[in-house]
This record gives sequence, C-alpha cells and structure tokens, in this order.
Amino acid sequence: MKYILPLMIFLTWSCYAQNEESSVDMEQTDTAGHMVNALIKGHLFTHITRVDFKITVSNVNMVVVSSEGGTSSDISEASESFLSSWGMDKERKEKSFLDVLDKAIQEGCFRVFKGVVYDIRSAPGWLNFKNMKVVSIVENGIIVDPLPNVYSIKTLFVKNLGDSIGDTDYVSFLAMPDGSYSYKNLAGNIRIVRAFDAGRVCERSEIPARVLNGEISYAPLEGRNTSQENRLENLPDSDQLKGNGSGFFVSNDGYFITNDHVVKNARRIKLKIGGETIPADVIREDAHLDLALLKAEGQFKALAISSHDAELGKAVFTFGFPNINIQGLEPKYTDGKISSLSGFKDDPDDYQISVQVQPGNSGGALVDSATGNVTGVIVARISDSAFQNVNYAIKGSILRNFLSQSPDINFAPIENNSSKDIIQSVKQAVGLVLVY
Repeated sequence: MKYILPLMIFLTWSCYAQNEESSVDMEQTDTAGHMVNALIKGHLFTHITRVDFKITVSNVNMVVVSSEGGTSSDISEASESFLSSWGMDKERKEKSFLDVLDKAIQEGCFRVFKGVVYDIRSAPGWLNFKNMKVVSIVENGIIVDPLPNVYSIKTLFVKNLGDSIGDTDYVSFLAMPDGSYSYKNLAGNIRIVRAFDAGRVCERSEIPARVLNGEISYAPLEGRNTSQENRLENLPDSDQLKGNGSGFFVSNDGYFITNDHVVKNARRIKLKIGGETIPADVIREDAHLDLALLKAEGQFKALAISSHDAELGKAVFTFGFPNINIQGLEPKYTDGKISSLSGFKDDPDDYQISVQVQPGNSGGALVDSATGNVTGVIVARISDSAFQNVNYAIKGSILRNFLSQSPDINFAPIENNSSKDIIQSVKQAVGLVLVY
C-alpha cells in the first residue's frame, strides 16, 4: 500500500499539467524570440526567463528558470523548437561538443594504459590523487608523498606525469594502479612502494572513433589485439559503467551489503553473481557508517554475521573484485590478520587489517578464517592509496547495528563450517557490484 499514494499523486499532477497546457500558448515568445512556455519532464513551466546550457562528456544539460521555479535536465526533455529559440540548435550543439572535445584532447584527458585508450573524464578505475608533494624525480617517474602535511615515511611511485615537474612541486592527477616499484632512498635503503600509472597522452589520431564521440569511455588501441587487457567489455552495458565494488549476501532471499560510497549517486545497480548478472535496488544507505543495504530478487548463498567482534591478531580473509579492468572478473582471495582494534586516527568503528585490499575491494566481507562468519566489511578510504599494506574494515558490531534497523530480514544463521568448506562457501556468497 505504501506505493499507491505517490502513484496517485503523480497521475493527478500529470493530468493537471496536461489540462493546463491546453490553455497556455506554447508558441508564446519574449521580445528576443525566446519561447517562454515549455513542457519539461512532464511539468509545464511558464514565464521562462532564462535557460543555461552545460556541455558534458556525452550530452548537453540545461537549467531552466521561470517565474514559478526551475529545473535541470538533459536537453532531450525539451522540444527542438524550444531549444532552438534559446540558441541550442543542431549546429551549436555539434560545435559545443567539438569545442569541449578539443579542449579535453589538449588537456590530456585521453590516455593509453596497457594498450587501452581511456577518456579519463568518465572511464571507471582511475583513482584521483590531490595535492601530492613531489619527493624525488627518478628515472622512470616520480616519488610522491601522499600526506605532505603529516609526518610519514610512506611514498608512492607514479609514471607518465610529464617532464615539467620539479622536485618541490605539488601535483594532482588521475592514475591506474600498476603493481609496485622498488628504489633506493637517501639513506641507502631499498624501498618497495605502490606504483601508479597516469597513462601516456594520446594523439587525436590514436583515439578510437567511439571513444572520441563519447559513445564509450574506453577501447583498445586500434590495430592492437588487447582483448585480454580490456576485460570490462564482457560486462553488460560496459560503456555506461561508472564504477564497481564488492559485497555479499546476508540473507538467502537477496539482501546484500556493500559500502555506501560504492553505490552513492548510482542511477542503476547490477550484481554479478558467478556467471549471472541481476539488477539490485538500494534499500537503505548510511553515509556516515559507509554502509548500504541492497536487495536483489532470487535465492542466494548468504553469509552469517558473527555475534561478537574479532580479537587482535585474529586470522581473517576477504573475497573481492579489485581492479577488474586489469585483474579480471573472478573474485580474488586475500588473507591476513587483525592488526589493530581501531582504524585510521584511532577510529573505534574500524579495524586495521593486514589483508591486502585494492580499489574494487570496497564493500567486501571480512571473514573469520576459523568459522566462515562475517566479522567486518572492507572499506576503501583515501588513505588506502597512501600506505603500503595498511588497510581498514568496518567492525561487525557497526554492521549489526546498521542491520538492526531492518528487523524483517531473515539473516543467515551462524555456522561452524569445516575449514576445507569455508573458502568455497564464502566465494559463493560474494558478488561484484556494478554501478551505472
């Protein structure tokens, strides 16, 4: 019954807009020839005083201001005659796209990484680094300090940031994870740090046509066989994919946990479970806790949530989907221990763990190696990119409190699995979260 009232309101409101339209002159213009009445997203706007246009990667958005309010939408929501009266005709639209495209090419927004051309303005998988202090310029790239305002010995190695960077500069960039890098520091010690690649800047002639015109955000370099490198093509609607993460079922009838930041602002969500891809809806989110509860239709293997938090030194593991465009779509197993009973800056809601996690692991289950029950949720934070093998998970007690607000869920019962069955049992209950 809770959906009937909003539906009735919508139908009544739509009919009112249609009836009102019949008494409004839709061709009325102001002294400059602008149409001042328009039906946009099913609502009739009258006495329009201003229309602003914004060109994005693949479409044109507009902001309409009228005496009775305003709205923002894609220009496909308005008629051609209305758009033309405000100066957005086909010729201007095409020129606007070309202007934005030319600027993006000049600014190096199209880059090659491992044989694939990416439009880094919209392609998934690229990490955003801000205000990194250059520590040293080495033969193949630069060493940066990710926390320049905090005393730390942690550094990162980055390739392909250009030749104009000085050794005291601060740099911001987008980059892909690219393994590790070893170098000798000023003290003569060998350091092994995380490596990232900002990609080689593309010439216009190298950019595949579908990437150039905004249809898709990445494609292999033309003339090169990169089918093994461009694994995201195997996913449904891959050209519309905005991001991904990990998660797990907590009930057999489809309730599913991931991080809030994984699904935030998603228009659509799908879960890849084994060889099947199914739609899912967000039931509840908590940005502060960084947890989100999803629901998919069907019957699934689910994980039980431990009734108590883990102890220091406890052996734990996770299954997740890190760097899927590089490492593939199969779930990856990593294990370790509870390193601390508090998280970043002694956050009491988190554990620090030695389980290695990477971008894409966010939302995965942290599992007790002895019982197979969930004791936490992997969480990816900015600091995950800044430290070598220092990672965090939301505590199971925080997850239990979050789920206690959904008393109707039939949670999976606590189990004591045999050690040989635990890994396979957990693998069956995890899923890849696809965000569109």
